[in-house]
Amino acid sequence: VPASSASQSSAMFRRFCVSGVGPLSSAEHAVVHELAESRGQLLIEDGITDVKSEAGYTACATFLNSIDKASRALNLQVAPRGYRAKFSANYRALFPDNNRHYRVDVLEASVDQQFAIWVNGEKFELSAEAIELAQGLQRAWNDVVVVLDRWQAGNQLPVDARACSVGANNTDRKIGRSDFAGTLVAFDVAWSEFEYRYISELIAIEEQARQLVVKAVHFESQVHDLELQPMPGASAEAERELVRCIAMLNSVANFKRKGRDDLGCDILDSARAVLRRHRQDGGHGREAAHILACDIVASYNAICAYFRKVGACIEHVDPHLCNNVGLVSRLVDWEETWEIGARYVRSAALLDAVCDLVAEI
Repeated sequence: VPASSASQSSAMFRRFCVSGVGPLSSAEHAVVHELAESRGQLLIEDGITDVKSEAGYTACATFLNSIDKASRALNLQVAPRGYRAKFSANYRALFPDNNRHYRVDVLEASVDQQFAIWVNGEKFELSAEAIELAQGLQRAWNDVVVVLDRWQAGNQLPVDARACSVGANNTDRKIGRSDFAGTLVAFDVAWSEFEYRYISELIAIEEQARQLVVKAVHFESQVHDLELQPMPGASAEAERELVRCIAMLNSVANFKRKGRDDLGCDILDSARAVLRRHRQDGGHGREAAHILACDIVASYNAICAYFRKVGACIEHVDPHLCNNVGLVSRLVDWEETWEIGARYVRSAALLDAVCDLVAEI
């Protein structure tokens, strides 16, 4: 959270103290009543709000929308959200401006209290600051619920009982405009502080989770540039690194096959040797070898083309790499063809035997 957040929060409360006093107008009373009604739909057990079931999620979404609506009706200032300008493109799409934009998934992150995040088999943990801010948001959330419950209880009292309750003690007094304004302002400040820290850390985790793709894009670009050099073999080392990246990506993202990470550049070298031989002698009687070698090179070229495509929009690559359909489909083809290549193309003697067998059929 920016260092100035405490002073910003203090200033907001001072402004609230000037404008937050007085009774609710009829219009304000209507939106507060709507807010209380939506609070009644929340599924809360042992003080924990259900955000995971379909009914719980829907109730939370409705309640958050009602909080925003009530805050606007009470003319409450929005907590500063200029930090969103530094979010990645994906998150700027979710938070397009500096309005509140309360989201259930952000609330869920504060409710769960499970701050270990697993991505591509690797464990990431949120910072102590994010955990503290999550707990602060939960306290502010509970304060909103308590104020609404007290207001509902007060409204259900007979008129004489309400008059007696005013001035009895602070916890029993009638809830007024200042209570709603103060509670909703505090909630918005707590929300913005957690949102900033949580989303910022998610962005950092996602960037780390994409590093295999970033490295592959880098080495593919190197291979492409070095292939234009007049010196033969200049791209060999970069290509070996690229194939290692592909194998690692395959082990992480290819959930449709074995996810092998032991298919090396020697398979590609063997396939290219077969194709050179085919060009030199016409490949008579070795059509099977030519087909297998073409498949190996084609699957490699296809995944290289994918890296060139996503290199310009890396933020759009899902950090859970197995969720990228285009990547997974190319890895499936790559593993299948290279696995066959490892068995038959890499061994000259076995490849000759395969060609002889096919020729006799």
